[in-house]
Amino acid sequence: MELPPGLSVRRDAGRGRFANAWLDARFSFSFGDWHDADWLRFGPLLAINEDLVRPGTGFTMHAHRDLEILMLPRSGRIEHRDSEGGHAVVAPGDLHFMRAGRGIRHSQMNPSNREVDHHFQIWLEPRTRGLDPAVRTLQLPAHGAGEWVVLASGRGSGGVAIDTDADVMLGRVEAGVPLGVPTAPGRRRYLHLMRGIAKAVGVVLAAGDALADHDGNADLVLRTDSSAEALFFDLPPKSNEPGAN
Repeated sequence: MELPPGLSVRRDAGRGRFANAWLDARFSFSFGDWHDADWLRFGPLLAINEDLVRPGTGFTMHAHRDLEILMLPRSGRIEHRDSEGGHAVVAPGDLHFMRAGRGIRHSQMNPSNREVDHHFQIWLEPRTRGLDPAVRTLQLPAHGAGEWVVLASGRGSGGVAIDTDADVMLGRVEAGVPLGVPTAPGRRRYLHLMRGIAKAVGVVLAAGDALADHDGNADLVLRTDSSAEALFFDLPPKSNEPGAN
């Protein structure tokens, strides 16, 4: 069927993939050695990476700079250590935030000897360069089917405060309980299905699929016959940055 103006579909099959002995990762936007000229980024949204990390392995100490990074565990745990002396074990139901700012080093390991660490890692470009590094772990508030919870916002909407003109939300849809996507006229929206199968504007979405709305006007309501979860990003209008979708 024909999509409403300004709307495009990003299929899971088009995402990048990297796999080795300890990591199986999917990339929604160009990342590392994987390049997609059509999906370099979506405004200040630079990365939605879905990672599966084998027990007892992970990302050893490495550096970041000028990024707002969100980690959302789905199963298993993440053990974080950083050059500022921070240490945290992050589990499902938590949100981990790291502001790389003027520079920070950190490791991100799976501390279990039997469980796979399955998490989403989100990178956002900050408005301001060279901020002081900061690290926080928050417990997510309870939310029911048909509701959104704000994970992070640079617009005063709740969640962890980020230095990006964006709202990042997590929502759940169940059979008989639709999930309406907030409109954002004149802005851009990105809806990524994390789990399950759902339908919006006549399009069936499976886990890993996404809808990109370039003008914020489309009437989007997620419906499902079972259960599904989604990430939603409210983002600024298209600008002149290189590679912006």
